[in-house]
Amino acid sequence: DDQVGSEAHRLLLCSGKIYYELLAERKARELTDVAIIRLEQLYPLPLEELEQALAPYDPDVPVTFVQEEPENAGYWRFLLAQFGPELFGRRFFGVSRPAAASPATGSASAHRIEQAELIREAFTAEQGTAARPASTAGAKG
Repeated sequence: DDQVGSEAHRLLLCSGKIYYELLAERKARELTDVAIIRLEQLYPLPLEELEQALAPYDPDVPVTFVQEEPENAGYWRFLLAQFGPELFGRRFFGVSRPAAASPATGSASAHRIEQAELIREAFTAEQGTAARPASTAGAKG
């Protein structure tokens, strides 16, 4: 992410169009300490490139994977299986819609509300609270 220096206090990792929504929200909030990294290739996972993309940032800054799909769909489960609670030594969390049988609510207005909440959570959730740690993703609490 070339818009944020190495002083990032939040690292957001995503794929797909949600990247543009995250960029827009970061701009609207006038944040300069949130880095957004977009995975353009999901399989095979470009491990070396991902590790290089994270390298400029302090190793104590956790990574939050943001997906608009439900927790039990999308790419989060694949990453969870690959890395567990750490991504190259960093704490690793996920923000997504709650697990669901369907990938969408079926209501455009409900989808907009859910999407706005998802984006808000990506920028405001305390890692380990609303953002679920990989080791407890999907757990009811």
